[in-house]
Amino acid sequence: MPTPPPAAQNETPVTKTRLIDVPVRSGQRIYAPNCDLIVTSHVSAGAELIADGNIHVYGMMRGRALAGASGDRNAQIFCTHLTAELVSIAGEYWLSDKIPAEFYGKAARLLLAEDALTVQPLN
Repeated sequence: MPTPPPAAQNETPVTKTRLIDVPVRSGQRIYAPNCDLIVTSHVSAGAELIADGNIHVYGMMRGRALAGASGDRNAQIFCTHLTAELVSIAGEYWLSDKIPAEFYGKAARLLLAEDALTVQPLN
């Protein structure tokens, strides 16, 4: 009977993604340490999503989304309906009035490009 190969030394552990499949209500704060955060429902105004990795919201995003909270400048925010009060990646942030009008309420992807927060359509 063949013996199984030895476990690799120094393997990087797989980090699970934190999944929230209920609405995030005003006053709630959801934190996903060392991983991405996926919300498959709506995020109310006054709610806060924080992740050390990426944030995905598959519902209306009305609250605050802070990706790359531990300083990951490659983190991104993905929303199917971007109406956030605040979006931030690694400390670079926009309040709702800075979100370009053509992306407000639309599917969007936010990322840092040349150290500036930018938004692109999410196709």
